Amino acid sequence: MSDATSGGFDFRHLRTVFAGRVVVTVFSLLTIPLVVGSLDGRLLTPLAYPGYLVMMIGSSVGSYLFPNYALWLFWAPFLLGSYAVAVVAGIGYRTVR
Repeated sequence: MSDATSGGFDFRHLRTVFAGRVVVTVFSLLTIPLVVGSLDGRLLTPLAYPGYLVMMIGSSVGSYLFPNYALWLFWAPFLLGSYAVAVVAGIGYRTVR
């Protein structure tokens, strides 16, 4: 049994699933273009579309559930949703690989 396993559970695999290269790359591709485009509209590129789509879905659901809150409050759920999409992409990548 190696140092990274405890009772048959591999902690390195868990770290790769939740913070691996694929997760960081997908999260960055979803968030950075949208954040940069939000700061300056001239920098909004087609790369921001996937992040914009996640933000739009989260904002529409959030504004339906909580109509009295401002839209800027939905950035935290957007970041969490982007991270969830990135983890799923990382799991898919690890499964295919």
